[in-house]
Amino acid sequence: MKICQVNPGCGVPIPPPSWGAIEKIVWEFTCNLQQLGHEVNIKWCNEIQPGEYDIVMVHVANLALELAERGIPYIFQHHDHHAFHYGKDSFVYKQNQEAMEKSIFSLVPARYLVDYFELSNVYYFSHGTNNNEFYPIKKSKPNKPKLLMLANNGLANNPGFDRKGFSYGIGLAALNDLEITIAGPPSNKQFFNENLSLLNYSKLNLIFDWPNDRLLELYHQHDIFVHPTMLEAGHPNLTMLEAAASGLPIIADWELETIFHGAWRAPRDIFKMNEGLQNILNNWENYRNMLQSTSQELSWLNRSKELIQLYERHIN
Repeated sequence: MKICQVNPGCGVPIPPPSWGAIEKIVWEFTCNLQQLGHEVNIKWCNEIQPGEYDIVMVHVANLALELAERGIPYIFQHHDHHAFHYGKDSFVYKQNQEAMEKSIFSLVPARYLVDYFELSNVYYFSHGTNNNEFYPIKKSKPNKPKLLMLANNGLANNPGFDRKGFSYGIGLAALNDLEITIAGPPSNKQFFNENLSLLNYSKLNLIFDWPNDRLLELYHQHDIFVHPTMLEAGHPNLTMLEAAASGLPIIADWELETIFHGAWRAPRDIFKMNEGLQNILNNWENYRNMLQSTSQELSWLNRSKELIQLYERHIN
């Protein structure tokens, strides 16, 4: 098939050199669909002509509506947690819902969003991971595990809001006298400027704008991934999947409807998170083995195969 991935137009190159989740997803779909034998291009929305492609896949609501106005059928993949944060009366919710209504079908990477948008053509479709880029190394159970968080914190127009749970990760590290690294884009500096007390923990390491081509190195330098988020459009999100593929057992909070083997589900409670830490250390090899099964099942190649199958079933 001839397929087009629409450039989201966020000012980030594809593939992204550092931070850029949607751009990474566009790139992975492009590469893996090509591997499956399809002709795939990445184009700006205004470059696409009616009838030019069998499938046009778009990842931003306003561009989806532009395609609809021009009579170009499309698959829409939703990525914007603000549609949930601002509620059903918000502009962002209504715009995304309209983009879904006008799509052939739409994909959401969290099960709660299927019910939230209340449309019959919306399906849960998990994110994936690149198992050639992210893979485990042999690692014995650590006596003093190094914790890692990798996230872009803040919420909406409040860069100091702890959406990703940095304070809980630091609290877990402090409870056990462990080293913790928090990595992410330069915008995280604004978060820490508004939460200066978190910098008092002496075993906290901060990294800003670590390049994508060295992410595996960062994962391998650590032992356990911590992700006590309170709002995500993706369950699991990309960093959970990359950490799993890299062999890091995970302590996280994600939706109950989604199974993720190799991770301990804990609410934002450092004592519940600590139970997970101890359980992981007591069952180290079991967690590591489960992670590999999870990451293989959710490879981008398998996600791309399922995308084509879903398209064929829906058209038929």
